[in-house]
Amino acid sequence: MLAAGIAGCVAAFLLACASNASAATIEVTPGPNAINNAIARAHNGDLLRIHDGTYPRAVTVDKRLTLRGVGGRPLVDARCNHRAAIKVLSNGVRFDHLKVVGAAETPSEGPFPSEVDIVGVATGAVHDVVIHDTCGAPEEGAEYGINVFNSGPVEVSGNKATGGFSDAGIYIGGIVDTGGDPLRVVGNQTYLNHQGIIVEDSGGDGIVQVANNNVHHNIGAGVEGNRNGIFLHRSDRVRIRNNTVRANGDAGVFLDSDSDHNRLIENTITANPVDLLNDGTANCGSGNHIGSRSGNPLIPCP
Repeated sequence: MLAAGIAGCVAAFLLACASNASAATIEVTPGPNAINNAIARAHNGDLLRIHDGTYPRAVTVDKRLTLRGVGGRPLVDARCNHRAAIKVLSNGVRFDHLKVVGAAETPSEGPFPSEVDIVGVATGAVHDVVIHDTCGAPEEGAEYGINVFNSGPVEVSGNKATGGFSDAGIYIGGIVDTGGDPLRVVGNQTYLNHQGIIVEDSGGDGIVQVANNNVHHNIGAGVEGNRNGIFLHRSDRVRIRNNTVRANGDAGVFLDSDSDHNRLIENTITANPVDLLNDGTANCGSGNHIGSRSGNPLIPCP
């Protein structure tokens, strides 16, 4: 039995070594369709080091890869020709230290233009990415900086979304089952858009967490609705913690009438026309600094 156990451990070790050995680092320098060409020859688990410069094509990531900017902040620019500047089609994709622009309304590719578009994936991460709308009027440019829809525990952290997104800098929608791990929107800055962060049609016991974000001056002309800092629409049991939300166009934090049992902990929500608009039921708060309130009062969090 001992020999069999040792043999099993050795086999597992060799398999792990083989898996690690198969991962490669691919250096990517600016050129025609350079990132997509690198993705085509990459394998799951590879690292693409994207060197500084401009990459004037939309990117589709259909393998489990890490795309990391090096030597500056490389620019991915879809040039207003595609609905998504970066489209993610695979689980486990990670972006780090890039700038992404150029998504636009394109009838042939469908609605909801987004700079980074993540739909229907189990895992992933967007970290330290600067997202900017560069394609004109609200009805023409990008609606979202980062769009995460119907996905698992994706992490959206340390990003900057600014420059006039016509719906929100960060949009989280349709998150109902993350397998027990939370989807986290953490440490981002979002400003000068129509809205800062939207969580829509999502919920579960803490499966969506919005924490440590700086959401301010979202006052732009958008496609619909109020100019809110953080907006929960038909979303329950979201945890909103330690965010700074100030000087947005309408409400700082808006919990609509179909958003219930959410938790607001230690947020600073000030200098908005209405700092907290709570139309939902059984939303609780603790340790917040909130200037003005409208709608239902928050109940104490247990």
